[in-house]
Amino acid sequence: PPPPQMPIQVHRVLRPGGKIIISQSNRCFPSKAISMWLQMNDRQHLELINAYLQYAGGFKPREAFDITAEVPGNSYNDPMFIVEAIKEA
Repeated sequence: PPPPQMPIQVHRVLRPGGKIIISQSNRCFPSKAISMWLQMNDRQHLELINAYLQYAGGFKPREAFDITAEVPGNSYNDPMFIVEAIKEA
């Protein structure tokens, strides 16, 4: 389904208390991403994911986490984030 519909379908099949975890990083195929996504920063990506979950309804307040790996000497940085949402009972 299109991105705004995906959380609705996940909510439909999750048991109460079930969790959805959505991950996002800066890695993507620009030819496959919508232009809006390419113009957004990491925070805006997380806000968009949260908005999709809010639109779906029936989830407890979401939590976002920065799970970026720490590389010695900061020689490489690939930000990685997850958003967790739990279906309300």
